[in-house]
Amino acid sequence: MISLGTARPWAEYFPWKALEMLCPEPEGLGSTVSMDCVRGEDEYDLDIVMNYGYAGGSPQVLRWVTEHMELLHDPPYSDWECAITCGTTSAMEIAFRLFCNPGDTILMESHTYTGTLSAALAQGLKIQGVAMDELGLVPEDLNHKLENWDSLKGPKPSVLYMIPCGQNPTGSTQSLERRQAIYRVAEAHDLYIFEDDPYYLIQLGEDSSEDSDKGLDADDYLRSLPASYLSLDVSGRVLRMDTTSKVLAPGLRCGWVTASSQVINKFIAYSEVSVASPSGPSQAMIYKLLDQTWGHEGFIRWAMMLSVQYRRRRDILSTACKAHLPSGICSWRVPDVGMFLWINLNLSYPSLAMNNKDSEWEAYRYTEDTIFSKAQENGVVVSKGSWFMTNVTEMRGVSFRLTFAAAQEGIARAVERFGRAIRSYLEDGTL
Repeated sequence: MISLGTARPWAEYFPWKALEMLCPEPEGLGSTVSMDCVRGEDEYDLDIVMNYGYAGGSPQVLRWVTEHMELLHDPPYSDWECAITCGTTSAMEIAFRLFCNPGDTILMESHTYTGTLSAALAQGLKIQGVAMDELGLVPEDLNHKLENWDSLKGPKPSVLYMIPCGQNPTGSTQSLERRQAIYRVAEAHDLYIFEDDPYYLIQLGEDSSEDSDKGLDADDYLRSLPASYLSLDVSGRVLRMDTTSKVLAPGLRCGWVTASSQVINKFIAYSEVSVASPSGPSQAMIYKLLDQTWGHEGFIRWAMMLSVQYRRRRDILSTACKAHLPSGICSWRVPDVGMFLWINLNLSYPSLAMNNKDSEWEAYRYTEDTIFSKAQENGVVVSKGSWFMTNVTEMRGVSFRLTFAAAQEGIARAVERFGRAIRSYLEDGTL
């Protein structure tokens, strides 16, 4: 077929002859393997990579992703599909447009990812936070809010957004029983679930001793992964979002969504008139690495290696918190998934007294702002808990998010500086 219809640039005029890449072996960062993408030597060659692509992603990458999702999640219905995305932020923006209208209310955990909050507000959506505990979103509060929904606030919410594993910012991970309870509420109230799970493969466990890293094979690791909402979804009410950002590299700006074919078809149709298609070079890097070099088992071994490395960093952070944060004031729960440790400040401690702010939440906000500023003066940046709140006027405490994704050698020093900031504020007597 000779095409005179589509203005696809002639590949001979692309100013690149090849892409050459080096990747590590899955078990670590030492030895490397060479990969390249050149013209005319592969089913996904440079001519294809550098030209306009498919809105749902290249067939080669999509094939690997679909196999991966079946291996890890095996959705319990037949007509599910995947689509490659330009990362979860882009996928979330598209999902909001597909499922929500301006003025609608979407349900989220009371503390959640700031990018999702911004994306929802930018589209004119209202946000209703749902209470959380150490296992994440509380199903009883979710059910209560839906059963007692005030119609004056607008239509009853039909979408629930969650980060079920290593939740950002709290680090909580929902148990299987918790997920089943939440899914039952979703069934009862006909909620559609957005499952945002970027930390799913960063499984930290409880112990970073040498013995805990021995004897674990890929099958053991796969069995340790929690059941996703996608794997529990018997009625096609879950859109799962995965990303390469936490397990490969955020600069790839690639991920994928999985849902019923009806939803995926609409998702792709919207992608065609918005992002057009994911980056060809990024998809080529993913395809060469995951399909042609590592394979599924190699990728799992890579995720296992990342989990071991981040587990060690988590334990360094936890140990530093015990050593440097004031006892009786600070409390936290060591996460077993993800990259975050959530620090709560106990403001009922005898040395703490409310200042003269007009409201309780403003007093907490003032405390948070002051400690944050003192930490910056000491040369360390932490994340304010209020940044992640669905409604800051409901602030009833002071919290900070710390990450152990940073360089290992700087973690303890950073926590010591943060601890000095808290103690300095206590000594000032301004609380």
